[in-house]
Amino acid sequence: METLRFLMVSTFYPPYHLGGDATHVQYLAQALSERGHEVHVEFSPAAYNLKRKGDPASATIEHDGIRLHPIPSPYGRMQPIAAHVLGRSKSVTRFHEDLMKRIRPDVVHFHNISLLGLGVLGQTHTPRTLYTAHDYWIRCPRSDLFKYGRYPCDAPTCTRCALVSRRPPQVWRTERAWRDFRKVDCVIAPSRFMAEAIEQEVTCPIVHIPNFAPDQNPDGPTWEPRDYYLYVGDHHVRKGVMELAHAASMRPEALSVVFVGHGRDERRLRGLQEKKLADIDVKGWVSPLELTRLYRKARALIIPSLWHDNSPLVGIEALSWGTPLLVSRRGGLEELTSGGEAGSSFEPRAADILSTLDGFEEEGLPQRLREPARRAYEAHHDPDVYLEEYMSVTEGGMESLQEAKAPSR
Repeated sequence: METLRFLMVSTFYPPYHLGGDATHVQYLAQALSERGHEVHVEFSPAAYNLKRKGDPASATIEHDGIRLHPIPSPYGRMQPIAAHVLGRSKSVTRFHEDLMKRIRPDVVHFHNISLLGLGVLGQTHTPRTLYTAHDYWIRCPRSDLFKYGRYPCDAPTCTRCALVSRRPPQVWRTERAWRDFRKVDCVIAPSRFMAEAIEQEVTCPIVHIPNFAPDQNPDGPTWEPRDYYLYVGDHHVRKGVMELAHAASMRPEALSVVFVGHGRDERRLRGLQEKKLADIDVKGWVSPLELTRLYRKARALIIPSLWHDNSPLVGIEALSWGTPLLVSRRGGLEELTSGGEAGSSFEPRAADILSTLDGFEEEGLPQRLREPARRAYEAHHDPDVYLEEYMSVTEGGMESLQEAKAPSR
């Protein structure tokens, strides 16, 4: 097998990260490195410091044979602010250009570059250049199509939305040329919904390749579910956590929910728990070992997102343990259920969540869907499955894969 030199370009990289996009970069970098490829990762600690003050709780960066290139920031947080407002940061562009000259990658793969700026896109002189659409940044200044931070976008009023959302306007977005991605050979969409949502914004081909997560359950057994449902992720309004908690409060004896994560709504959730207004257990973040235990014995993982969620890794991790999914009908979430074989869907309202849970229990699906959930992981989200399609795009099979995978236009 020919080995290649990859450069992953990402605003965030663990532990300097906030969500699943950076975790995907880490998973992909590790998978490529394990298969003998040379992998470099370029990322911005200054962007993390813009979102969170100080170093993360664990500032030790795991190398695992991956060569890391944190971008220095002589101007501190002004560097990512300039990238957001002006569309580029001169210091980031210079660093990226020098890095390209030094390592001469065979493949440059852009991920979330929202706080790096468009300058990194102009420095590509490689046989293959890719971009993964982890969110809607190509189309939406908020990156989430969640208008005013309240509901899914129904019509573009971007300047007003940015102001209401207390985000600086991005004047550079008025220029059509930046969206063409002329230096990018292919956009990878983790969900078909994402592919369709951004297809009018770019001129390069779009290929749908479902996300993957490492298999922590390689023997493939499934477990007898216990008496709780599980939520894992940010405690934020767009994630629908309060709708889920309200469902639990409507009939607490029928719906015990464990919440894992942090976020703005955590205090409200803990208030419901302390007042015993809902049968919920708010744990905050837990260790990887504890999260594994929660995944494999949950009756289902619930993802009640109000926004058009793309393809969250928590859903894929749950499937690897044979844990079914209960997801809202938003974005690419229903795709994770493999047409209902690995779970069910609902409108993200408390009454609908509760009704779906009642039907889920009446049909015995917490147990019946465990083996199909594991099979869905093996068929669509196993690292080897992802890498086969990814390398086909990387090594030149892009045209044939595009025809097989991309949505009809």
